[in-house]
Amino acid sequence: PSDPGTVTIVFSDIEGSTVRAVELGDVRWHEVLSIHNQIMRKMLARHHGIETHSLGDGFMMCFRSARSAIGFVIDAQRALAAYESANPLDGLRVRAGVHTGEAVLGDNGDLFGRHVIMASRIADQAAGGEVLVSSLVREIVDTRGDVLFGSPRSVALKGLSGDHLVHPIVY
Repeated sequence: PSDPGTVTIVFSDIEGSTVRAVELGDVRWHEVLSIHNQIMRKMLARHHGIETHSLGDGFMMCFRSARSAIGFVIDAQRALAAYESANPLDGLRVRAGVHTGEAVLGDNGDLFGRHVIMASRIADQAAGGEVLVSSLVREIVDTRGDVLFGSPRSVALKGLSGDHLVHPIVY
């Protein structure tokens, strides 16, 4: 359908991927990137998300609920941290941004629209190992009290007017 309705969109990105690729060399980088992709896709399947776009060093994904998206990003970050702990020379720090809204589905299955842009720009504000969510996502998932958030911060999101509050997830 051309109208997927309200979805929660997650963007992930490996911090400093170009530097890491040069440090590791092409063959090892490809191996580490493959492990990253396996971890992300395993967690994506566990939380019933959809990979809408592979970005080379990250993903664009969507979920039918904000809670599923939050579960995904927490589990993915924990799995990546466990991998880094066991393989300190191969570790990757992934940043993620999460936002919920109405999106438009293109003919190729890709999502687009203002809310997709917002999720991407929120991810851009995150540091490696950090998950940032929009105020709307926090409001949706906060009612159960089972997700811990850090102090909000006001940020400018490229191309979007005004300042926006983003909230880091503590996991």
